[in-house]
Amino acid sequence: MGKFKLVKRRDDYYRHFTALDIGTDMVKALVIRRDRREGSVLGVGREPQEPIAMSGGAVADIESVIRSANRALEAAEDMAGFNPPPGQAVVGVAGELVKGFCSSAAYPRTKPDSKIREGEIRNLLNLLQKRALREAQHLLELERSYGELDARLVHSAITAVRIDGYPVANPLGFQGHNLDITVFNTFAPLTHISAIETVVVELDLELVAAVAQPYAIARACAVDEVLEAGGIFVDIGGGTTDVALMRDGGIEGTRMFNLGGRSFTRRISTALGISVEQAEAKKLRHSEGLLAPEEEARIGGLMRTDAEVLIRGLVLCLDELSRGERLPSGVYLCGGGSLLPEVLQELERGAWAEGLPFARQPQVRLLQPSDVGGLNDTTGLLNSPRDIGPMALANHALRLEADEKDAVNSVMRRVLKSMKV
Repeated sequence: MGKFKLVKRRDDYYRHFTALDIGTDMVKALVIRRDRREGSVLGVGREPQEPIAMSGGAVADIESVIRSANRALEAAEDMAGFNPPPGQAVVGVAGELVKGFCSSAAYPRTKPDSKIREGEIRNLLNLLQKRALREAQHLLELERSYGELDARLVHSAITAVRIDGYPVANPLGFQGHNLDITVFNTFAPLTHISAIETVVVELDLELVAAVAQPYAIARACAVDEVLEAGGIFVDIGGGTTDVALMRDGGIEGTRMFNLGGRSFTRRISTALGISVEQAEAKKLRHSEGLLAPEEEARIGGLMRTDAEVLIRGLVLCLDELSRGERLPSGVYLCGGGSLLPEVLQELERGAWAEGLPFARQPQVRLLQPSDVGGLNDTTGLLNSPRDIGPMALANHALRLEADEKDAVNSVMRRVLKSMKV
């Protein structure tokens, strides 16, 4: 009987997990139960962050983040009815110093008639990852002028494999002259990642995955049509705006810039001479259309100014991500800042897209929880674009098991293990 209980506890441990979204303004926690390839949301917890907790999307005060995250976790666990709580967690990583980009390498084979073996893939991946790490460190050093900066790999995934230009899911056993592999990597400074790891350990959780928030959102919300046509995913959070570009069936790059909902709040606070808390309340009421007409017009004018600044930041990101090639026309918004009507109005106006390589006029829409695949919300509490972030993290965790069974990604894991990254 004791052995049966032990096996049951172990099964429960691996069947349930927590998705933890550590945002600038809010910590969001979901308790998820795996149901084969899908998941059910059993508990939801939301807790405001202290003002000093985050800076530029990164943890600035570990203790205050732990306090807020612990309260969010307790609320989600109580709702789910768990005792003890789920021990595994997937955590989102965001911030202006998080860099996500694709790297490709071509391997001309000296014996094209022989079948491709694991050793060839391993050598090519090893070359790719070393090159990507050097590029990430160079990007971080250029931005911050700190000299040598230790970049840490957050997440890595193979997005495309081609043999003589022909796309394949698994190249093992194929013949051909040229083997091409494209890998998407996310890097962040070591201090950023170590702070998140400390938070997770102090919460008594096992970190099963850390993933860049925009990558998880793009992957979770990309239906077949978006995979084919491509898309631009924009998550407007409290402190940062995260952008992911999907093109040619895969995520090509992510960028983040230090501007989000807090800027709008500070604008209201300064202009009206009120506290930040009062300004935040007015901003939320404005986004819901609950202010009196005169106040609505005044707040709207203030918000329009900051919306224009935010969209200029988006344009700079897209210009960098595009690399001069055509951009997809679908633009998908989420996050609390996307609920401000001025942001959507400015984007729908379309003038911002002039000068960017769009094939046709961008079409903008708000993402909804129903756009996230593989999740069933049993709580009824996930009903807003601001809930997309933690739901996308849960979607990422559900995909991990399938990714682990993938032959090429299993080679990638061995390469990363040998490199100790």
